[in-house]
Amino acid sequence: MRNGLAKKAVAAAVTVAAIPALTIAGTGAANAWGPGSAKNPPKGFKQAFVNGAGMPNVKVRTWASTTTNPKTAPTVVFLDGLRATWDVSGWERDANVAFLSQKGINVVMPVGGTSSWFTDWQAPSSTNRQPYRYTWASFLKTSLPQYIKSLGFSDNVSLVGLSMSGSAAIINTLDSNGYYKRAASLSGLNNISAPGIPIAVGIASLDSGGYNAGLDMWGGPFDSRWAKNDPTVQVNRLKNVPLWISAGNGVFGKYTPNPGPADVIQGVPLEWLALSQSRAFQGAAQRAGLNKVHYDFPPAGTHTWGYWQDQVWQMQRTGWFSK
Repeated sequence: MRNGLAKKAVAAAVTVAAIPALTIAGTGAANAWGPGSAKNPPKGFKQAFVNGAGMPNVKVRTWASTTTNPKTAPTVVFLDGLRATWDVSGWERDANVAFLSQKGINVVMPVGGTSSWFTDWQAPSSTNRQPYRYTWASFLKTSLPQYIKSLGFSDNVSLVGLSMSGSAAIINTLDSNGYYKRAASLSGLNNISAPGIPIAVGIASLDSGGYNAGLDMWGGPFDSRWAKNDPTVQVNRLKNVPLWISAGNGVFGKYTPNPGPADVIQGVPLEWLALSQSRAFQGAAQRAGLNKVHYDFPPAGTHTWGYWQDQVWQMQRTGWFSK
């Protein structure tokens, strides 16, 4: 009992410490457009506006495999972070994973979703006069699979999320009726209904675009829908789903050789929180007997794009997208 209370106290302290940092999650410095250039797009690149399943049409940018047949190549869908922009995905702007298309993989990046948590909201955000309700879960379940099929891509599809979209990648895979075959959560909030986390989510979303995720997404912090969207709570439903769970430990590594104040304020506490949440999930998964989970908790890493990029390339090298 004492150990359990101690663990909860530590988790609560980590959450409180991370709340200020969570408000600036998902930022990064631009360093990549993807294969080719904006003026000279590569072979296999397409952009389209896809039915938003209740939202305005969603921009989707894709790169077909250039080294294998796209009809048989694994397909990977990348979900963005809290401060997702509406021009290109952070995965394109701040990471190089579009180059997976040169390694026999089809790449799909939906664009946008600022503070959406990639779920269906119960109402439009009331604090920023949002003119429509977010319906990202419906989009990922219906419209996006239809579009991917129309491109001739394979239905061997993985869903990869980071930070805000980590738990969403897992839950949307669960709810896709088997369309998404595996999910990766990189520095995700994998115990999102834990004490204090709904409040932190609400504060972060208000700071990022003025979205009222604390009330208009799944209701107040004690609403049962938070638990329904919590991978740790839903762990028994995940026994047949291959997962990749990763988080750093807040130690500065190769992507922060000269850390500044922002690295300390943002990158360290956020990654502490992500690690705490991922460890909580790991414990629940082990108790539930899940045996299709790959865990990667490297000896260094902060809440930074480079580390998430490295995880994706590790998935590629180990053949995880094909398993």
